[in-house]
Amino acid sequence: MSICYLNGDYLNIEEARISPLDRGFIFGDAIYEVIACYDKKPFKLKLHIERLLKNLESIKIDLELSNSNLSDIINQVINKNNSVNQVIYLQISRGPEAIRDHTPQDNSTPTIFVSSFPMKVIPKIDIEPVEVIMQDDFRWRKSSIKATSLLASVIYKMEAKEKNVSEVILHEKGLITEGSVSNIFCVKDKIIKTPSLEANILPGVTRKTLIEIIQKSEYGITEVDISIDELFDSDEVWISNTTKGVVPVFKIDNQIILNKQEKFIFKDIFKLFMTEIQSDKSQ
Repeated sequence: MSICYLNGDYLNIEEARISPLDRGFIFGDAIYEVIACYDKKPFKLKLHIERLLKNLESIKIDLELSNSNLSDIINQVINKNNSVNQVIYLQISRGPEAIRDHTPQDNSTPTIFVSSFPMKVIPKIDIEPVEVIMQDDFRWRKSSIKATSLLASVIYKMEAKEKNVSEVILHEKGLITEGSVSNIFCVKDKIIKTPSLEANILPGVTRKTLIEIIQKSEYGITEVDISIDELFDSDEVWISNTTKGVVPVFKIDNQIILNKQEKFIFKDIFKLFMTEIQSDKSQ
């Protein structure tokens, strides 16, 4: 049994109900966040809520709840569920309206939903590298907004499943953007690179955390355009997101990525990432 929050109530998720005329259901007119929770502590909660509120403002959803209110709701959901390590899903839509209309009404009341599920993959140093494929990026031009209208990502993930790979890395005009549900990092000659936010990508919380970790380490990192050829020529390639942390890639489109380094930089950065998780829990 999983306990969720819906519009002021904590209840069994099987009992949760929304209107079929909710704009989140009809139009995907909603913003969401996915938050990792380790040992009952949400990881980088402040950053997730800051991004959520920024995205709500960008699509003009007026939310009365404050940062602290949302934090309290999330922590209540965490504590009401039994799993020690959880994945928290938070969605806020513009709310239900009496008549389906593309133009929102001025008096809509947002629908607020928070749920918890057991974390399937716990970050660990010996995690198995994954295989990925590449595809053209045909998503909308506002990928920086974490909207629930994710049909493009669903199509990519279905193809990944059909080809028995973990992820689809996207590219546009010869340049890497991001994965269907992840950000991309690559390493060449001990320099770590990741596409800049100008590349129509999501400003991932895990991405931001990794950049800050790397900046404090002995390694350098640049946010820069990465061509398809550069990606294939990399010494290492990683993908990052909330639910899996950071994961190494060993094969792209059936081409093995040759890890030319005697010592994988991934292992050093991963250890620092795990240290950050422990540090964040104590704050």
